[in-house]
Amino acid sequence: MYKVIIVDDEPIIRKGLRNVIKWKQFDCEICAEAGDGISAIALIEEHKPEIIFTDIKMPGKDGIAMIKEIKDIVPDSKIVILTGYRDFDYAREALKYGILDFLLKPTKIEEINSVVTRAVKEIQAQSEKADEITKLKVLFEQNIPILREKLLYDIIYGINKDEKEILSKMQLFGIEISKFVLILVENESLGEDNEDRIDQYSKHLNQLGIMNSFEETFSDMFDVISITLDNKWSAFIVHEKEEILGFEDVIEKKCLCLQELIEKCFDFSITVAVSSEGNGALVLPSKFKECCESLRYKLYIGKSSVIFYEDLNSFFKYDNYSILESYSSELLEGIKSGDLSTVKQTLKCISEYTTKVIINDNNQGYFKSFFVGTLSSINNMRTVINAVEDDKSTSTSKKISSLYILAENCECINELYGLLEKAAISLASKINTFNNKRMKSILTQALDYLNSNYMEPVTLGKVAESIHVSSYYLSRMFKKYQGKNFIDFLTEIRMEKAKELLKDTNLKTYEIAEKVGITDPQYFSKSFKKYASLTPTEYRDSLKE
Repeated sequence: MYKVIIVDDEPIIRKGLRNVIKWKQFDCEICAEAGDGISAIALIEEHKPEIIFTDIKMPGKDGIAMIKEIKDIVPDSKIVILTGYRDFDYAREALKYGILDFLLKPTKIEEINSVVTRAVKEIQAQSEKADEITKLKVLFEQNIPILREKLLYDIIYGINKDEKEILSKMQLFGIEISKFVLILVENESLGEDNEDRIDQYSKHLNQLGIMNSFEETFSDMFDVISITLDNKWSAFIVHEKEEILGFEDVIEKKCLCLQELIEKCFDFSITVAVSSEGNGALVLPSKFKECCESLRYKLYIGKSSVIFYEDLNSFFKYDNYSILESYSSELLEGIKSGDLSTVKQTLKCISEYTTKVIINDNNQGYFKSFFVGTLSSINNMRTVINAVEDDKSTSTSKKISSLYILAENCECINELYGLLEKAAISLASKINTFNNKRMKSILTQALDYLNSNYMEPVTLGKVAESIHVSSYYLSRMFKKYQGKNFIDFLTEIRMEKAKELLKDTNLKTYEIAEKVGITDPQYFSKSFKKYASLTPTEYRDSLKE
C-alpha cells in the first residue's frame, strides 16, 4: 500500500479527502493528517509517505517552505497542492520544486482521482526503474571479472588504443597497474602436431590448471592479474607486493616451480616468457610483443624453458618500428585534408616516440630514412598544390634538393624532427587555406546565382546543379558560412528586393510578390512581416512618413 499524508488547516477538507476518495482502489492508505506545516514535517519524517496532499497558506509554515523540506526528506514523493489561493506566482514557485499537480478548491472528485492515478503510475514506474537499475548493478558487479579481462585483452592486442577510455575503464573496474613484468605462459601440449587430438574440454581444464597454479605459486610475494588470451597462451601481469632483492632471480625460481607443478599435476609442459619491466597499462602492448619475441627463441634455448626478454641481447634482433609508419600515414592524411589539429597531434606522437627510443649506430640509418621519406612525400604534395595554385614563385625541384641537403646535414634526430614539423605544418596550413578559399568560391557562385535568379522558382537542387556540387554539401556550406539555411537566405534576398520595389515603385503588393519569385500574395505578406516587422503596406507608408 502507498502511504498518503493530507496537510490542510481546514478539518473539513482533510475529512473530505479522507472519506470521499476510495483510496484502497488505488492501493493507497491515509497514514496521517496535519493541520500545519510544522507538524506535517514531523509526520513526513516518521512515515516517509509516497503521496502528499497539501495546502499553500497554513499557520506556522506555508506550503512552499514545507515542500522544500519535503524534497530533502522524501525526494521521490508525489506532492499535490490543493488550495483556494489563486496567485499564479505561488503556483510557479511550487512547480520549481517538482510538484505533481496544482489543484484549485473546490475540486471535482474526478480530478483528484485522476491525479492519484497519475501519482501511483509514476511511483510504480520509478519503482520498476529502480529495480532495473539494481538488477543492472548486480549484473555489472557479477561481470566485473569478465569485463576486466576483456579490457586488458583489448589493450594487450592493441584493439583499444584510446588512452582516456582505457584509464577511465580501469578506474571503473578497479584495476591498478604500476611497475610490473608481463609473463606469458605457452602450453606446449598444444603444438601443431597434437592440438587437434585434444578436445576443447581438456584444453579448458589445462588452461584453468595454469591459471590456478600461477596464482598459487606467485601470490605469496606478488599481486597477479591474469588474462586468458587463447587456449595456448595465458598472460599474467605481476606486481611486487613489496620491494624484492634479486627480483629476476625470484621470478625465475617461481617460473621453474610453476613448470614443475604443471608437469606433476597436469602432465604437460609449458614455456614461460618474461618481459622487461614496464609501468602502467599503456605499455602492455609493447611488453606483450617482447614476450612473443622471447617465445620465438625457444628454437635455440629449447622448449619448456624460462626466457627473459633482456637475455636476448646476444641474438640478432630486428627492431620493429612499424608504429612510426602508421604515424607517417596519419600525418600525411592530416596534411592532405589540411587538418592542422591532426597534424600537430601526430607530430607530437612522433616526437614522444623518438624521444623514448634509444638511437644508436644500428638504427640511426632507419630513423633518418623515415624522416627523409616522410619529408619527400610532403614535398610531392607541395608540388601538386603549387601546380593547382599555379605557384611559380620558387622552383619545386630546388625546394626538394634543398630539403635533401638539409636532411643529410642534420646531426641528430631532433634536427630532423624540427625539419619535418616545419614542413608538415606549413603545407597543412597552405592546404587548409586553399580548401577554405575553394569553399568560399563555391558559395560565392551560389550567391551570384541567387541574386540573378531570385525571381524564378529557385530550389537548393537547382543551385547545386548549376555549380556542380551536391545539395547536401551546399546546404552545409550555407549553415557554416552564412549562419542560416538556404531557404532563409533566399527569403532574405527576396525581402530586400521587395523593400526596393516598395520604395521606388507604385506596384501593387501581389505584383511585387511575383517580381521577387513568390506566387502566393498572402505568403509574401506573411514572410515580409516576419522579416521587416511590418506588412508591405505599412512599410510603404512608413517610407512616405
